[in-house]
Order: sequence, then structure tokens, then C-alpha cells
Amino acid sequence: MIPLTHRVGIQALLLPLVWSCLTLSARPLAAAAPEQESNPSAAAAVFDALDLTRPELAAVAAAWKKKDLAASEKEFAAYLRRRTSVQWGKATDGSPASAISPERQKRADDAAEGRVQGGLVPLVYAFPEGKIDWHFNATEKVPGQTLNYEWQWQLNRMSFWPDLAAAYRVTGDEKYARAFSQQLRSWIAQCPVPDHIDNVPRSSWRTIEAGIRTAWMWPEAFFGFLKSPSMSDADLVAFAGTYLDHARFLRTHNTRLNYLTMEMNGLYTAGTIFPEFKEATEWRTYAATRLAEETQNQFLRDGGQKELSTGYQNISLINLLRIVNVARWNQRESELSAGYLASLEKAYEWQMNLMTPDRCLPKINDSWLWPASTIFGMACTYFPDRAEFQWFRSGEKEGKAPAQTSLFLNRSGLAVMRSGWEQDANYLLFRMGPLGMGHQHQDGLGVILWAYGREMLFNGGGGSYEKSKWREWAVSTYSHNCLIIDGLAQSRKSNWGDPYHDPNMVSQGPIDAHWKSTPTFDFASGLYDQGYGKEQARPATQQRDVLYLKPDLYIVADRIRPLDALSHRYQARWQLLTTQTKIDPVTHLLVTGDPDKANLVVVPLLTDKLEVTSASAQEEPEILGWNIRKDLKPQNVPATTLLHTRSGTGPQTLLTLFIPLRAGQPNPVTKVTTGTDGYSATVTFADKRSLWISCAGERGIAVRETLPDGNTGRVVAKETP
Repeated sequence: MIPLTHRVGIQALLLPLVWSCLTLSARPLAAAAPEQESNPSAAAAVFDALDLTRPELAAVAAAWKKKDLAASEKEFAAYLRRRTSVQWGKATDGSPASAISPERQKRADDAAEGRVQGGLVPLVYAFPEGKIDWHFNATEKVPGQTLNYEWQWQLNRMSFWPDLAAAYRVTGDEKYARAFSQQLRSWIAQCPVPDHIDNVPRSSWRTIEAGIRTAWMWPEAFFGFLKSPSMSDADLVAFAGTYLDHARFLRTHNTRLNYLTMEMNGLYTAGTIFPEFKEATEWRTYAATRLAEETQNQFLRDGGQKELSTGYQNISLINLLRIVNVARWNQRESELSAGYLASLEKAYEWQMNLMTPDRCLPKINDSWLWPASTIFGMACTYFPDRAEFQWFRSGEKEGKAPAQTSLFLNRSGLAVMRSGWEQDANYLLFRMGPLGMGHQHQDGLGVILWAYGREMLFNGGGGSYEKSKWREWAVSTYSHNCLIIDGLAQSRKSNWGDPYHDPNMVSQGPIDAHWKSTPTFDFASGLYDQGYGKEQARPATQQRDVLYLKPDLYIVADRIRPLDALSHRYQARWQLLTTQTKIDPVTHLLVTGDPDKANLVVVPLLTDKLEVTSASAQEEPEILGWNIRKDLKPQNVPATTLLHTRSGTGPQTLLTLFIPLRAGQPNPVTKVTTGTDGYSATVTFADKRSLWISCAGERGIAVRETLPDGNTGRVVAKETP
């Protein structure tokens, strides 16, 4: 949740939260707000919940002692307007600002008239007469749209309310405050608090929305409009009342993983913005305690969040760290446990270790592009002494590059094989670990590859969270760089009743990947021995070995061992982030051909009875050759799926060589000769080098390079890995 767009900062990702470096100026007061009708029972609940023994609430206490609702509202609203003890960063006093971007101004103007977008789902809808129906889902009603429950869920995050507040600070136009007041009142009227977890379609109270809006969007709007003459006393009491509802709801109804971080972030914020409630201290204590526990519970020993999603790694971190800011603003750091921050440093190291040459996180499970500048800009706020974090944050101008290039994260099951930290480096990621505890993709033993800084073998990240064939394909084995058997995709099971102890979801100890890294090569090996298809068929097991011959060659060996005597159809899929490809009819190799860009050669080495085909932008008879993107237009972008297919009985072996090419470099392969043993091949290059490659035996890949002068070049002995 909180899906992020392409290459933007944290504030823009979650919402336009912070107005920085703005020039403040005075603004004359406008006319007083019209009287708003109170909800007597809701207002009474607020006054009954307040700690009226607090000296600063003496006037409120006196009025409420008489059960004078109007006077109580007047006194409490006046107190909130003059209160300085609660801080919300630079937005605290709602001071005027001098600038707003045209895009944000447009969103504010649209929102003031009821034209809004459901979060980051790219569809704007104009509500009749500007009156928002908070249970309406535009993707169900607009022709040509695919059903996406996130539109309505994220509508209830009110990401446009901070836009209204920003426009108000710049223009002083009360139309923005009036729109906020009207929308707040309409939401309260339409969306009473439930007495249960309501994480279902069309809910306005999904627990993460409850946490997100109370922690992020609503405080920005509250402080932005607090002193607006368009905000009546009753409005402010109603706002406090809905925070009371939210806090009690989140205190009782909370879940786990990234959801929990958002829920508890909201709860802590509620107890901070309204410390006058008798329950506020307990809310903050409970939230801070739960989040402190989650700094330990949510992360593996290698730093990976247990969902194993590079998208949600940072969603959890942002919310775990958000309360540090809120506590600092309000001198409440003592409420956070000792060591709260230190335990999260490893989670940033994990991201540093995975960082790709183009300075983004690779897409693992549901994910989207997270740029290094965003990730480590935040990391340096909390861990300023880490030179590697400074290096990524500054675009390599400060600090220093990490010392280690290739590595294996033995709890996440991720092997990274890179030539260096240059932006034109070669890079391969090999996934051998569990599915993760959420946002899963069925891509066991999948690989992704960057050739001289360009992403070539890719994962799309799963696409938008819609109900469509595209979403189903994007999270399945079919869309990944994996093996398909008899047309069936992987179907590892998950024990949602006890995920923490399910090895398919969370590693129960170090993963043995037979990892070895030397100055000459990196090697890793993984096994997939679980089901395929809805019926959990187990026709065969797959062992995938990956060898990186530094600095420029990757070799993948797939040893397939059937579990019966029947003939099966085995298909290795390679998803290429280009449509410019050509297959050589003699060698069966594929070379990409994008001018002025790095390219890739894919060489099948054991071609006996091997069928080599490719497809781009295909929908029938099956989807092939697409990059399915998340919350972007267009969502589906043509790519290429390369298929290496072989059918037969008995054990089968697929052996594939990947050769990254620099921009302008031609295909260097002139000949491929398959060995008589069925496990080896010799590749001859245009510069007269040759490379003998063998995957004989149970595990490992052997390589011997012969140089043009006949001398021996790089060597990897069969028994070494």
C-alpha cells in the first residue's frame, strides 16, 4: 500500500507533505465561518474523552460541567487555535507561503470542485455537484477502466487535502478551506467507525487508510486550516472527534507487517496531535511499543523485511521512522525505546547491497522504482555517519562506495553478482529464497540482469493492484525469468495461519546456496522442488546454477529431474526489456539491437531438440512480451519474451550464456559447438577467443577460456563451486 510513482522523493511518493524553503508573509483575516450544525452525541463523546483536569482546559471544563455544548465547543476550538504545545514541523502554524507548483495548484483547484483521483491510481473523476461519495469506485463506472479496489480505498486517504492546504497557504482563498470543511463533514457523515477490521472492497475504514490519513494527510490539512475563518468551532470539534474514533479503532483493530507500521504510525500521531484525550498517553505508549517490537519482528537477520518486497521494505521503514520525527517535533523522544533507530540500520544496508547500476532497487515481489537518492536521503537523516549511505544520497559526490561488490543475503536468499559500483556495471540478481509474507510473486530461481548499466532481463514488479488478466500474469511465473513445466507456473503454498514458521514464506535459518565469490567468478545454486499449477502437480524438480565469469559473462545451468517416466515440456523464459531483437537461425542465439544503448546476447548452448522462439506484445493464445507497470500510463508496455523449449523423458539440461554488450558493440559470437556429452559447448568469438562451458555432474559449471594466442585465460574448475 502507498504505491509510489517513478523516481520521485518520499514526500511526493506518500503525499505532498512538506512545504520547505517557503517565504512567510502576513495575511489579513477573512470573514468568520458560517455556523456549522453540531452532532451533539459526537461532540459530547469528545468532551467526555478529554482530560478536563488539565489546567489549559479549565474554560472547557467549566462549560462542559454545565453541559453547555455551544460554549464547550467555543472554548475548545479557541484553545486549539491558540495552542502552541503541539508541533507539526514547518506546517504547524499554517503560515502563508509564497509558492506552489502548477501541478499542485491544479490538484487543489480540482479537489475544491470535487474532481479527484483515487490515490495513485491514474484516473481523475468529477463528482456531481462536487460532492464526494466516499464509497464510490470510479474504476467500476468509467468505461474502459479495469476494476481496481485501490481507487476507492485510496480516495479515503484524502491525498488531495494537503494540496488544498498548500493552495490556501499561498493564495489565502477561502474556497480551499470551505472545500476541506465540507469534505470533512461529508466523510464523517458517510463513514461511521466500524466495530471490526473492515479490510474489504468499498470500505472507507481499511486499517491502513485509517493509519495513513491520521498520520500524514489529515494533520497537514488540520494545521493548514486551523486558523481559517471558514473553519467553525463545530468543525474543529468534529475533527477532534474523528481522531478520537480513529485512535480507538486502531488501538483495537490492527494487523501485521507493513499494515501494522501504518496503523501504529497513525495511532501514535493521534495521541500526539490530541494529547488532551485521557487515552492519548496509552495510545502513544502502545503504538511506540508495537513499533519497537516490529523493528525486530519484521526484518530478517540480513536486513530484508519479511515480505521480501523491495517496494514495501521502504513503506515499513518510512512508517517506523515517521514517529521519530513526530516525537522530535513534540519533545517526546523519551517515549521511544533505546536502540529504536539502531535496529533499522541493517534494513538500509540490505537495500545498499541490492542497489542496481542505475541506482534503484531491483523489483522483487510487488515493487516499483525506488531511487537511491530517495532511500538514502532518508537513511542519512538517521544514520549520518554511514559513508556508503552518503555516497548514494549525494550521487557519488560524498562518502564512499561500498567495499563489497558481489554478495549473498543468506536469509532473503538473494545473490548479487556485480562487476563493480560503476553506473555502467554488469549486475545479476538471483532469487533462491522464500516467497515472503506478502505481495508474493511465484518466481522461484528467477534472475534479473543489467548489461553495462542497462536493465535487460527484467521483473515488471507486478503491475497495478487491479482485477485483470494482466495482474494475474504479472505476479505469476509466466512473466518472470523462470522455468515453466507442461505449461504450468510455479504454485508454492503459503500457510497464512502461521506465516512466521512457514519456510515457504520466511526463511527459518541461513539458506545454503553453495555461494562462492572469488576475483574470477561468483557462483550460486538453488533448488525448486514444489508444485506447479492449481493442482500442485510435481512433474519434476529444477536446480538452477548461476556462474558469473567476471567481468562480462553470465552462465545459467538448469538441471531438470523428472519425478516420473512421462514426457514433459520444459520452457525457460527470458523477459527482455526491449522489442529490438533478432534470433540467429544457425546458432539460435538472440541479440538485442537498440542503437546507442547497451545490449545483450542470449546464447542457448545445448540446442539439440531445443525450440527457440520469441514474442512481443502478444495477448493470444497467451500473454507474452509485456512490461506491466504499476499506476502508470500506459500501464502495459511492449517488451520481448524469449522462449527456450524442450520436450522429452528423463533428465534434461538447459545451459544458457548471457553476454552483455556495450553500446555499439556487435555480437561477438561466431560459432557454437555442442559437445558430444550433451552437457558442454564451445563458444567461438570474433576475436579468436573460445570458451568451453560444461555443466556435467550434479552441481556446478566449469569454464575454460582459450585466448587468441592459445594461452589459457579464465578458468573455473568443475569441482570448485
